[in-house]
Amino acid sequence: MRVLRFSKYLREFGWEPIVVCVDGGAKHEPRDQDLLLEVPPDLKVERVRCFEPDNYSDSWDIPREKVVRNLFKLFDKVLFPDDRSFWVGPVVQRVRQLVEKHKPQVIWATAQPWSTLVAGMKAKEATGLPLVLDFRDDWTTSNSDFRRIKRLEKERSLEQRVLAAANAVVSVTPQIVDALRERRPAGLKPEQFHLLPNGFDPAHFPTEALPLKGPDEPFILLHAGGLYDKRPVEPLLEILQGWFQLHPERRSQVQVVLAGRSTEQVQRAIRESGLSDCIEMPGFLSHIEVRRLMRSADVNLLMIEQVRSAPWLFTGKAFEYLGARRPILMLGPDPSPLAELISKSGFGSVVGYDDLDRAVQALEFYYQNRLVPPAVDVHHVEEYDVRRQTQELAKILEGVVQA
Repeated sequence: MRVLRFSKYLREFGWEPIVVCVDGGAKHEPRDQDLLLEVPPDLKVERVRCFEPDNYSDSWDIPREKVVRNLFKLFDKVLFPDDRSFWVGPVVQRVRQLVEKHKPQVIWATAQPWSTLVAGMKAKEATGLPLVLDFRDDWTTSNSDFRRIKRLEKERSLEQRVLAAANAVVSVTPQIVDALRERRPAGLKPEQFHLLPNGFDPAHFPTEALPLKGPDEPFILLHAGGLYDKRPVEPLLEILQGWFQLHPERRSQVQVVLAGRSTEQVQRAIRESGLSDCIEMPGFLSHIEVRRLMRSADVNLLMIEQVRSAPWLFTGKAFEYLGARRPILMLGPDPSPLAELISKSGFGSVVGYDDLDRAVQALEFYYQNRLVPPAVDVHHVEEYDVRRQTQELAKILEGVVQA
């Protein structure tokens, strides 16, 4: 979504993007064909095949493909820096051809997967063009719990090589920018590191307010996104049970929509909670449909993964919630940058994982004020308008080219 939005708006600021991306992949992932409508019809898109696990089914319904996919897992420790590494050589060759044909001025590489940054480094070596790196996560700290020491040392060494090749480095959170700046190799200056957070597409969220609901319409809570072991549903179920215990009359008036994929464990927890009658689980929905739900919900729920890196997380969904300008209830670490982001909006509440009483109070407050338009800090929300962020990216690209 980040690349799609930048590609959509860069032309307004004097840049013509050529997108080099994977051809195929993600067989087991749901597809949202409507997102193709977001791609400008005359945008140059170059697709490069990759021999990777996502080319093969993750289901034993297709045994041959499942076996190949499992072989990737077996050789995961050999493939470096990740199981998309076979893409690097072909994509560098394609970039070299594009440079000869279109004479671009700069290469922009975004990750994960980390192989794309390696491809960016090697493409710079092959073409001599300046390189801008975009870290959507922090490479050598995000998964360090699961890596052996020797593997981690090898990745840190590769990260240093990649950073040394960069003319500018961009990331999505202040914490990642600071961490990358602190471990920068000799030759890179602090001012070459830039913060460019995620955002929302202004074309997706009109600024005019939706008509107010009638008092007899259901009170809708929406959670957009998947639910699984690291983002469990149990805290939400406890909050709902506590709320209905204090206000039994609310139960027949509340509709909870959990839009996204979920595990069998999540579905079982909902059945066992006794709340199935007021919870809808439509599964994976198109982005167009999810945006409609965000705009019409009485409260948009933001549940942050319960992992060690949670205080660093800056999930893209939060910015779309801001764009929707509807009340937000965040369950997650406070203080944290994301908690500050939500609180500053003027229409969001942040509750710690264990402070369920405050969450119940917040829901009751939103219910009682559901007929009152939320007070929005417009200037704070507009900071995350992706058109403005694309303008900042254009300035970074211009600075690199002119250096």
